[in-house]
Amino acid sequence: MQRISDLKRKSQRFKLDSSDILPLAFVGLSTGMTFLTVAFIWLAMSVARLANQPPPTLVQQVDGRAYSVRTEDYSHREPEVIRKAVSDWAVMTFSWGNLPGKQSGTVDAGVPVKGRKRVPTSAWEASFLLAPDFRDRFLSDLAEKVIPVGLFESQVAGVLVPQTVSPPQLAGNGRWKVDMVATRILFDGTNPSGYSIPFNRTFYVRAVDPPRNPLVQNATEYQQVVYQMLESGLQIEQIQPFEEGRGN
Repeated sequence: MQRISDLKRKSQRFKLDSSDILPLAFVGLSTGMTFLTVAFIWLAMSVARLANQPPPTLVQQVDGRAYSVRTEDYSHREPEVIRKAVSDWAVMTFSWGNLPGKQSGTVDAGVPVKGRKRVPTSAWEASFLLAPDFRDRFLSDLAEKVIPVGLFESQVAGVLVPQTVSPPQLAGNGRWKVDMVATRILFDGTNPSGYSIPFNRTFYVRAVDPPRNPLVQNATEYQQVVYQMLESGLQIEQIQPFEEGRGN
């Protein structure tokens, strides 16, 4: 009996009075509202972050292919694009004629440069990657000082082999410096196996406006060449020699 009475006293001790329910309900409601308010604030901040992010941009080419692109500064160029532009220019400018064992029936007549001097067609095409004030001077020097005698009679051939093309170094807003270590190899009748000429140069490259409109179907040869060379949005504005292993 004593044990039963103890249990009754304990149950009466924990029994809530009707006057206690309202404060407890208020505390529970306040706690729930606090958590709900915090959740709404977090949700609002997440939505605001998403709203402030630039939307993805879809670019579709005339052939129907579409690409999703990210937003960058207008003067930004990818490092690999810069390195490729420099490498492509050098190979096109200093690779001429038919290599030994690769003779073909066509002979490059070249493109006239200031009178009787000529440059290979590939070098002329690559020259559109040069800044206008640098291009004329470079083509003149190339025709007079670099192109060997007998090239346009298929007596001489040449190729440029890049060894290293450095990552671009920022040289100003929308400007970069790239070092190239390469070798020019010339072939002629006296030395069919070829002889090597070091070609170590520092290229100064700048960002320019790329062509905005796609080529029309009846585009001229000049338009096609210019479009192809400038579609990366880059121009070479200066080229300087350097010694391998030494800083500029």
